[in-house]
Amino acid sequence: MSKDYVIFVVNSINNNFMYNFKYEIGLNEQGRPCIELPKDYEQQPEDRFLVLEITRYMLQDLLARRTEDLDSDTVEQMDEAERLLGQLGDEVAVILYGMMRNSAELQLSFDCAYHTQVSSIEERDALPDKDIIYEGKIYDRVEGLRVAVKYYDEETFLPCMDIYELKDGITNKHWVKI
Repeated sequence: MSKDYVIFVVNSINNNFMYNFKYEIGLNEQGRPCIELPKDYEQQPEDRFLVLEITRYMLQDLLARRTEDLDSDTVEQMDEAERLLGQLGDEVAVILYGMMRNSAELQLSFDCAYHTQVSSIEERDALPDKDIIYEGKIYDRVEGLRVAVKYYDEETFLPCMDIYELKDGITNKHWVKI
């Protein structure tokens, strides 16, 4: 392998949470560019999901735009590959969803300042009953859910934060400032 590398970092943004997938472009023994993962790379389900979804997207895009330029055998093989990637992606998505749900449930059991953050009372009130995604976790509106509302004070222009908790119910009338 060549010792000269170009380093790429792929960041997938999920609200304020960012996953980092770092890889290097090196050269293999034949001088062909190839992807090399760092020696200390720890495989994460999020990384696999990213690769599966991007590859699937690229196949779908290629099939949509270039099918008439390809022979029927190639189209059939690409279609089969796209469906296989879809099945694998669906399986990894189920695993990720479960992990994100479990992380949220665990976080709810700890006495933390807040579980999710928004920019206004209107955003807080618009939170759905299910599948509130924040920092790699998926919450539902449940009693005990805490939301930080970050805003700028109109007089001082300084950042401020109020924290609200759902108590004795899960509708907007149950938000209590703590």
